[in-house]
Amino acid sequence: MLHKLAEDISFYLITNKIIDIEDRDIYIYGLELLISTLLTSISILILGFFIGEFISAIVYLLVYFLLKSYTGGYHAKHYYECYIYSILFYIILVIIKNVTLAVYQPIFGLLSLIFSVIIIFKFAPVENKNNPKTKEEIIKNKKIARRRILILSIATILGYIVKVELIDLWFMIAITEFSIAYSILKQRFLERRENNEKHKDKSIREHC
Repeated sequence: MLHKLAEDISFYLITNKIIDIEDRDIYIYGLELLISTLLTSISILILGFFIGEFISAIVYLLVYFLLKSYTGGYHAKHYYECYIYSILFYIILVIIKNVTLAVYQPIFGLLSLIFSVIIIFKFAPVENKNNPKTKEEIIKNKKIARRRILILSIATILGYIVKVELIDLWFMIAITEFSIAYSILKQRFLERRENNEKHKDKSIREHC
């Protein structure tokens, strides 16, 4: 359904000579990503509003928009899987925020920030096979990802110190960063396992 909608929109753009037909596949992919992102964001905001966690929803989305497009991370095979994955992660983070006692939030928050900075500095960006990057783009994304995670983490630590009454906000930022770092590690693990399986299959065929 999402792919069909993106195709229809791209066909409209081509018909009205807004884009070239040669670039249609690129625009279809971009439109699919845009529609999926909008649908996911609106769903999380609505969910956050109804469960009384609207601010947490805004924080979750802002951190993701600031970092994820430059760090990369786990890529589901289908858009509906990505949709479900994003919403489930938001719910899990809200639960973690609400069950963690305020006295422990600064400790766990700081550990989450440190973990996130280390993982992003070491492994980001993770490439998306459906949207390959040039070497220059990868270097650029790496610099932006590192700069943003540092600024965001430092701002969060300062927030803990200066505005301790907003501790839930700072903790939500910290664990959202952690979720992005986890997503990076998960994708790296899946890629490594896939490569190992390919090498294993290749070895078997060579010995047959």
